[in-house]
Parts: sequence; structure tokens; C-alpha cells
Amino acid sequence: MPKTHLVVIPIFPRLQSLDAVGPGQVFGSANQMLGREAYRVKFVAAKPGTITTSAGFALAADSLRSVPPKSIDTLVIPGGDEKGIRDALADKHFMDWIGVAAKNARRACSVCSGAFLLAATGTLKGKRVATHWSATTDLQQNFPDLDVDPEAIYINEGKCWTSAGVTTGIDMSLALVEQDFGRDIAMAIARQLVVYLRRPGHQTQFSTTLVAQSTKDSRLADLADWAERNLDKRLDVETLADRANMSPRNFHRHCQAELGVSPAKFVESLRLDAARHLLEARTFDLAQVAARAGFSGSDHLIRAFERRFGVTPGVYREMHGTRVN
Repeated sequence: MPKTHLVVIPIFPRLQSLDAVGPGQVFGSANQMLGREAYRVKFVAAKPGTITTSAGFALAADSLRSVPPKSIDTLVIPGGDEKGIRDALADKHFMDWIGVAAKNARRACSVCSGAFLLAATGTLKGKRVATHWSATTDLQQNFPDLDVDPEAIYINEGKCWTSAGVTTGIDMSLALVEQDFGRDIAMAIARQLVVYLRRPGHQTQFSTTLVAQSTKDSRLADLADWAERNLDKRLDVETLADRANMSPRNFHRHCQAELGVSPAKFVESLRLDAARHLLEARTFDLAQVAARAGFSGSDHLIRAFERRFGVTPGVYREMHGTRVN
């Protein structure tokens, strides 16, 4: 008889509800697709009963003691608001249980700020990890032995899986199901949940333009907007600096300080964002996509795209392109 994978989600007061319910629904949908109980999902808490989420409604949980740590296949630790995480970290009984469970589980996972809880057990030491964009700096400062990736949607390193904010727990859970039962089942679940893009983990949390718009300097936001509309033009440092009314040297320093990348990487990211959208639309062939996004040719696009996203443009289009009936 096929094995049932026990998925345990420890919850705590003021948790982010979708961090827990999103993955739970993915595993539940897998059961529907497979026609059997491939996964058994359990919410557990230090004090069993109803646990109030940060959204104000409650989830029901069993006791931590109801789950022997060695029986856990997949541990998924959700995030919460600042007080919720702080109180959870201060709950020694709860944290000790997470540490033992993470050690024994086949997979130890976190969603959003749940990475703080998993990191506090030492499970993530030395690993590259993801968390919500607003928490990346705090996570890195609190756990300097981690390599916090501020862009990734989810990351898998060995038995450890970490995901960014809120809905990315669904992306991660779909990847976990794919690992267990294959891509077709994961894609079928994504379609059922109307998750149009089952995003790969290396996809960034934000577009380059949105990052530029988030800075205090309106010149960079205006520049990103202009560059997006002129990707087929020459966008070297001199052109960008002149557009921003800065010297090339000052512009280079300013771009690095505000965006964390060189002007060349800034432009490449804009071109890659444009290429992704064109690939998703399925309107143009690869050479046309490359030209419209401002690459010198298909080979240039393929190299840059694979370096950034870990897949070729062709594979990306197959995964995320609009299906035409």
C-alpha cells in the first residue's frame, strides 16, 4: 500500500494564516488529484485548540505531543507578525519541539518569517535561504551564518526548503509535491487552484522597475520607466547617467548604493523582465523576443536568461507561456 506522507505545520498565536493554509491546501489538493491520502496534514500547537491568526480568525490545532517527531515526513513552519514571531521564539517548549522535529523530518521547510524559527534551531546554519523581502535584512543580522537571498521565491538546500512571503509557500509546496509525484501532478494542482504561474524558486520577488520605484530617489524610478520603454536603444552608462542628470562616475556609485547592482546589471535585469513577459505571451519567436528586449541576439538572451533564472527561455516559455486553445 502506498505510503502516506505526514505533513506537520506548527502554528502559534498571530501566525500569518496563508503561510499555513496555502501549503495545507496544496497537499490536500494532491490527495484529490491522486485519489488517495498521499498526504496527511496536521496543525499542531503548544496549547491545542483554536489559535488566532494575524488576520483575526482562528485555526484549530492538535497538541505537539500528538505527533512523534520521527513520524514527520515534511515540517512546514509558517511565519507571523512581529509579535507572533517574537513570542514563538520565546516559547522554549515550542522551539525545542521544532528543533527535534526539524532534525527528524525528511524535509524541514519555512514560509515567510517562519525562517526565523527554523534558523533559531540551527537547522539552516550555513545555508542559502529565502524569506519575505521586508525581513531579509533582519534575518541576516540575527543569523549571520546564513546566506539570505533577498530575491528568491523559494530555495532548496538539502532537506531544507525556505520560501519568501505568504503566497510563495504555495509555490514551494507545489515544488515539494513535484518532487514526490512529478511535474504533471503539480501542474494539475496549480491549475485547480488557479495559480496561473507555478513560479520557479529562482524567480525574483519583484520586478527591477518595482525595486527602482521603491527607492527614495525619484530619478531612478523615472529612469527605469524610461528605459523599459526604450530597451531597443543603446543603454550604456553614459546614456543612463545623462538621462539622470549625473556624471557617469556618480551614476555608477549611486546605482550601486541604491539598487545594489551596477548600471549594466540594472539594464540587464530590465531586459530580462521584458523577455519573461514576451515569452509568457507566446506572440514572438526567440529572435524577436531578444530584439524587442534589447539583446544582441538569441544566444545573448539564452546565456543571460539561464544565468539569471536557471532555465532556458524555451523551458520558461513551456512552463509559463499562455496556452492558446
